[in-house]
Amino acid sequence: MKTLRRLVKRVSIPTVIESRSADHFEEEVRRFCGGQDRHLLVWGGDGTAHMAINAMMRARRDGELLPGKSLGFLRGGTGNGIQDSYEVPRGIGKQIATYRESLLHGYTIDVDLILVQTGEQSWYSQLAGFGFDVDVLRAREKQKKRLPDGTEVAASGGFRYVVSGVGQFFDPRIPLRHRYEVELRHGKYAYRGTRVNAEFAFREIQRTVEPAMMEVGTRPYYGKMFKICPDVVCNDGNMDLYVFNFSRKFWIARNIVALWAGRHNRINRRLFGKSRGVIERYELTSMRVASPDPFGFHVDGELRTAERDAFGAYSVTIDVAPRAISFIVPDHFYRMFHPFEDQEGVTDV
Repeated sequence: MKTLRRLVKRVSIPTVIESRSADHFEEEVRRFCGGQDRHLLVWGGDGTAHMAINAMMRARRDGELLPGKSLGFLRGGTGNGIQDSYEVPRGIGKQIATYRESLLHGYTIDVDLILVQTGEQSWYSQLAGFGFDVDVLRAREKQKKRLPDGTEVAASGGFRYVVSGVGQFFDPRIPLRHRYEVELRHGKYAYRGTRVNAEFAFREIQRTVEPAMMEVGTRPYYGKMFKICPDVVCNDGNMDLYVFNFSRKFWIARNIVALWAGRHNRINRRLFGKSRGVIERYELTSMRVASPDPFGFHVDGELRTAERDAFGAYSVTIDVAPRAISFIVPDHFYRMFHPFEDQEGVTDV
């Protein structure tokens, strides 16, 4: 905070607020939504970004969000998946300089969110997952650390996540595959290969799946540079669903580098047609995940539990919210979406 306060004095950022609690943080975000300032930079990780996004969306629901508001995210967490997804540079000095340039020139983009609902609960996010990554998060939640006031909280940090992941992977009691009923609506199936790609559109698909993991997103990165949704476009009005149909742990271990880097085409080349699993990709606007048994899921890395629906099943529905919120982005990221803005005679909308 001392470094941040010293840096912002050089670039005329008028206010720096250090939040005292989650409630105070949400209160300040909502005050921003109804105030005169147009831009809010949030320092934190994916969990902090998740809180800011949901506070702003609740303000919009309640009619408190004034027009022209936008969010930006400084790197302050362990994984910083949202910062990686929007190519925020490393180093606090570079980040402040980058955002200063973006604010001077109005480099903001309206991006898609997903609305995740179960029972009467709902959250806006850019990533949701089911299966193995939820098992890892649950194991990490069990690792506690004691604060100076004696309070015990879940341990954070990349090392804890790796330890939990390795432990879950080699624990024979943890099933690799999880069974779900899925309903997919208004989208297309898109197989990504090294030489040939295949696609077909659909209005609705109902299937029983048993993947190791499923991930839904409108941004590519999860955690520490884990490119879990590599083909996502942040503002195309769709969410991407990836179904990781690994049937053996050996094949996950063998392909872990390609999996982490989002090279799904290489994995599919090795495994397609060998009854050893393949990574399915869908672009869609709505889906439902259900099971007769209770199951967990994550929303931007935050653990949640599915609730019973009117049909007696435990279920989660996910819908895309097109261009729901405005993000401040670096110059080079903005120009990828506005390549002809400075060319005479070209209309770039």
